[in-house]
Amino acid sequence: METEKRPAPYEGLFADGHLVLWTLCSVLLPVFITFWCSLQRSRRQLHRRDIFRKSKHGWRDTDLFSQPTYCCVCAQHILLGAFCDCCGLRVDEGCLKKADKRFPCKEIMLKSDGRALDAMPHHWIRGNVPLCSYCVVCKQQCGSQPKLCDSRCIWCQKTVHDECMKSSLKNEKCDFGEFRNLIIPPSYLTSINQMRKDKKTDYALLASKLGKHWTPLIILANSRSGTNMGEGLLGEFRILLNPVQVFDVTKTPPIKALQLCTLLPYHSARVLVCGGDGTVGWVLDAVDEMKVKGQEKYIPQVAVLPLGTGNDLSNTLGWGTGYAGEVPVAQVLRNVMEADTIKLDRWKVQVTNKGYYNLRKPKEFTMNNYFSIGPDALMALNFHAHREKAPSLFSSRILNKAVYLFYGTKDCLVQECKDLNKKVETRRWFAGGRRCVWLFPLCSDPSEAGKPFSNRAGAYSAVDFEVLHDANAGGWGAVGPGALHGHHNSQDARTHVIFLWRPDG
Repeated sequence: METEKRPAPYEGLFADGHLVLWTLCSVLLPVFITFWCSLQRSRRQLHRRDIFRKSKHGWRDTDLFSQPTYCCVCAQHILLGAFCDCCGLRVDEGCLKKADKRFPCKEIMLKSDGRALDAMPHHWIRGNVPLCSYCVVCKQQCGSQPKLCDSRCIWCQKTVHDECMKSSLKNEKCDFGEFRNLIIPPSYLTSINQMRKDKKTDYALLASKLGKHWTPLIILANSRSGTNMGEGLLGEFRILLNPVQVFDVTKTPPIKALQLCTLLPYHSARVLVCGGDGTVGWVLDAVDEMKVKGQEKYIPQVAVLPLGTGNDLSNTLGWGTGYAGEVPVAQVLRNVMEADTIKLDRWKVQVTNKGYYNLRKPKEFTMNNYFSIGPDALMALNFHAHREKAPSLFSSRILNKAVYLFYGTKDCLVQECKDLNKKVETRRWFAGGRRCVWLFPLCSDPSEAGKPFSNRAGAYSAVDFEVLHDANAGGWGAVGPGALHGHHNSQDARTHVIFLWRPDG
């Protein structure tokens, strides 16, 4: 009987070693590749951020362009890359550094002082012209060929075919196009800078060269309002206007942005507030501060683009109940140019604690449409606090209203404002021999506490400044509740709510 041949022990170990080796390779190789790709991606991001930080362009990253796009350097078709939200340049990631050195961005001020206000030349950018644009020479559609072709002036927004571009057109003076009455020309700021050095302030004489209909517009947008679309609107306004006119109020407070009005003729500036009721109130408070500083002659007229959740003040003034991008930004500017001027009442509300040993100073709030005390004010306060902590989570009006519903339901169960009528009372306040108007009486029924009131009749003479009103009152989107709110909760002392009447002048 033949004995079976047994494999040597080292042969089994050798086979097991191969299995272990291949298993380690199959596990570690993807991990190594992923780590290497993430390292290269982080290096590219640091390189882009370094270029963005040093560049005069307003570069922004994008993972997908919204229309067929070609790199302005290599002329290749690209799906992702970077674009300048001031001049509209679009480049591939690898051509970013070359484009930054080769192409100048919009100049907010001219380098030379000798150029006249009406001697601004065109600033042409080749390729990626807007859809449905037409040549200024032959009146045919531009950008119809699948390549980098045709040109656009970044100031007047005129487009022209490569074949129609003549030497005379290159040297032609730019008239700033349709929105010339809203744009602050770079040459104007250069002249203002020279006048301030010479200690001259006759801005009206300088502005007379720009025409009697020149009403420069300042954009104040809140990138956190409502649907968080303020960031995109900022870029679109920078393309159509001078970038120096466009501000993000989360980075530049309104009181600082409105100092640009002091470089303009008296009562000539207009302000477009892109945000909700809270943003509008913030801007109007900054206008009040301008009065305190003695800058009343520079106070602008105010228009509203409703980006918030409620937008009650915007709806009252005829600008609609919500904007979601359905109307082009150019049409928004046309609405501002055609808007009428009306008066807006503003009121002061003072809250004090009653007590013998009370050392707290009274708190003073400003009211535009209405204010409220009670559950609805607490609900708005909680919503505002959580949005400040995590603004990226509040990117939809529907989601915002769901959060409002959550806090409203919570208050019905917890009843933090229970017996509010026993803790709050109102008092009369006299000014100039006249008595203030009662607008928030002391409620005897706790269920009535906190109901808002509105200045509907406009019968009070507390006019502060002018706002812009859309005469067409067309509206721009969805309906939503909300307004400016004030909330005060006192557990151990009775609270006075004093409504202040503000005399004219």
